[in-house]
Amino acid sequence: MLSPRELSEHIDITSYRNTDEKPELFESECLTETDQDIDKDFMFRERVQLESERETLKQYQEILAKEKQQFMSEMKEWNRKFELEKNRLKEEQKLFERKLQILQNAYHQLELDKKAVENEKRSVHLNKEFRSEQSNVIQYISIRSFFKGVTNILTLKKRYKDLMKIFHPDNVCGDSETVKMINAEYQVLKQKYENEM
Repeated sequence: MLSPRELSEHIDITSYRNTDEKPELFESECLTETDQDIDKDFMFRERVQLESERETLKQYQEILAKEKQQFMSEMKEWNRKFELEKNRLKEEQKLFERKLQILQNAYHQLELDKKAVENEKRSVHLNKEFRSEQSNVIQYISIRSFFKGVTNILTLKKRYKDLMKIFHPDNVCGDSETVKMINAEYQVLKQKYENEM
């Protein structure tokens, strides 16, 4: 390589070749031997430097190619992972939607079951009330059947005595429940007829 001083002299000399400032150096077509040696030396060094830069450039290109290849493989790997993650998220979304649908169906079914239970409770309550009223009606009808055709207090007392002779618990056909029903109806009718008087 040329030293900085030689290089500056060489540059000075070569720069004059293209100008008309120092035509005395180029009057003859042949250069002196020292100029030729300097030119050869300069050309040799330039060639060596150029080859060195080519080698460096080639190394940089190889490094760049390796890095590009590595980057591309990493990019492919990241794309693959991204697609896997995307698919996983889609599957999770579908699973979540299915679970949500199941929960909504379960809540709907629960609401229907709740209404059915409320209806059943209402029905049971109404049945109890109906049975209670029905039993009261049956008791009333059965009691009333003992005093059918009675229109005043005298016939009521006569019918009561006759019924007590038949259904008194000391008799063979006697029944205490029947006597209770007879007494209850007798009291109601007696009160009714006494209030009419």
